[in-house]
Amino acid sequence: MPHDHHHPGHTSAHRHTHGLSAASGDRRVAFAVAVNIALTVAQIIGGLIAGSMALIADGVHNFSDAMSLVLAFGARKLARRGADARMSYGWARAEIVAALINYVTLVIISLWLAVEAIGRLASPPEVAGWIVVWLAGLALAIDLATAALTWRLSKDSMNIRAAFLHNLADAGASVAVIVGGALILLYDWRLVDPLLTLGISAFILWHVAAELMPVLRILMLGAPDGLTAASVEACILGVRGVEGVHHLHLWQIDEARNAVSAHLVLAEGADFAEAIRAAKTVLAEELGLTHATFEVETRAGGCADQTAIG
Repeated sequence: MPHDHHHPGHTSAHRHTHGLSAASGDRRVAFAVAVNIALTVAQIIGGLIAGSMALIADGVHNFSDAMSLVLAFGARKLARRGADARMSYGWARAEIVAALINYVTLVIISLWLAVEAIGRLASPPEVAGWIVVWLAGLALAIDLATAALTWRLSKDSMNIRAAFLHNLADAGASVAVIVGGALILLYDWRLVDPLLTLGISAFILWHVAAELMPVLRILMLGAPDGLTAASVEACILGVRGVEGVHHLHLWQIDEARNAVSAHLVLAEGADFAEAIRAAKTVLAEELGLTHATFEVETRAGGCADQTAIG
């Protein structure tokens, strides 16, 4: 049962090819964490003083971004550890696990914010509009600066990309809070604060829903986006000497590496080594699949279960 131990060229080292070294990327993430934690403290204290739930909501969301960056920072370092006897695929999925934790935390936070906002709809409290506007303006500037720090890193990491998109979402929420503070100053429309909080909560949930499925697909060993088992099967069946394919499994090892394993049914008298070489070559050239493991058999001496997929 020959095996291909050649992994795709997109290894963890590839994730730092946009002009940044690993150490430089780590420094950017660490600085972004420090800035966002400082902003969170300022917004929550300011929200309590001003009586603005919307400002507190924005601050809590910023805190979730800071924590997501902390997780991203740790996951980046862990993902760079090589494979060993216990973790033969390496540690790259640490970033996927961190992304899942971040998204679940965001869901919990957004639901809590929605409950708090609904409680304030019946009796909106007094809100100090100027404090809201100034702190939301500061948050907007820091959100955009943090997004700029993580933009280049986000191109190669689902985990950093999640943090980057969260910062852009925060920037939008800060704009909404600024508008709300202005409406309170101009028209004393206090109802705008809980309404904006509900809007921020809904926006966070919408954002998570859009980003969560790719994370779950990798953790559930789903087929890579844009690559189907049917296309893999068709490529293999086009190889001379291959009469059938079954027990086909297609999954993502991590963000950068895809893998496939299958049983190949070969014609009697076919050259096993040549058939495997040809199957691997066509998968690499046509689908970019370079991590393939095949078991070969003939119809006379094959396994009883002939399920094509699974």
